[in-house]
Amino acid sequence: MRWLQIVAPPSFSAAPSARSWCRCGYDRTARGRAGVLTLIEAHTHHPEHCPQSSDAEGSKAA
Repeated sequence: MRWLQIVAPPSFSAAPSARSWCRCGYDRTARGRAGVLTLIEAHTHHPEHCPQSSDAEGSKAA
């Protein structure tokens, strides 16, 4: 299971921030537009390298 939290303040001049974490121990944070965009991409590609990816998020329950 993975989570992505993005905080985008209402003011354009305020820096957004994000946190991506997974139950495998993956835990990353970013600040600023470029950093948040990079983190979103890393979060998207994390399942390819996750040791716990055998049980996909969208799989059907038994």
